[in-house]
Amino acid sequence: MRLFRLRLIRAARGKWAVPALFVGSFIDSTIFPWPVALPLAAQMLRGRRYVFPAAAAAALGSILGGLLVYTLARLAFDTIAPMIVDDSGAAATLSDARARIETGGAVAVFAAMLTPVPVQLTSLAAGLAGVGGMWFALAITLGRGLRYFAMGLVLYAVGDRIVAGWLWLPRWGRWLLIAFFAALFVWLIAVSI
Repeated sequence: MRLFRLRLIRAARGKWAVPALFVGSFIDSTIFPWPVALPLAAQMLRGRRYVFPAAAAAALGSILGGLLVYTLARLAFDTIAPMIVDDSGAAATLSDARARIETGGAVAVFAAMLTPVPVQLTSLAAGLAGVGGMWFALAITLGRGLRYFAMGLVLYAVGDRIVAGWLWLPRWGRWLLIAFFAALFVWLIAVSI
């Protein structure tokens, strides 16, 4: 799995960046939660023309992945539960998410889509809680779209200044920042597993 992640990150820098962000976001919302926002931000910082295609790819991948998990939860939870929830920590998190979603419905799904809560847990809980399909689709589309396009708007507005600040830093300062963000990336992956 680690090799696959590294290949996705490398692909996010080349001509396959937008499809890689789509695939990475789909994987993030279905199978393996990982901090897709970091390669997404890197792609957006390449220039203004990259911002909105990257945001659209990440949002679409996340939405489609969430819809897949929701559908599976609605159709066959008893069959897939042992494969998805394999430890008591994940089961407790899923129970908490399900309780919040049963109380709040589609509004709770929308709110969860704006936070770092794993999309697959929210989608699974929404399917179990019986949130209507159209309401779920609307909530995940609005929530994920708002999350990624808001990030895109911020980087569209100040991305040039971020890049200029990067170029202004001395070489050792850049390496220090790279080490910091690499450690942050590893930590985010570790806590999301």
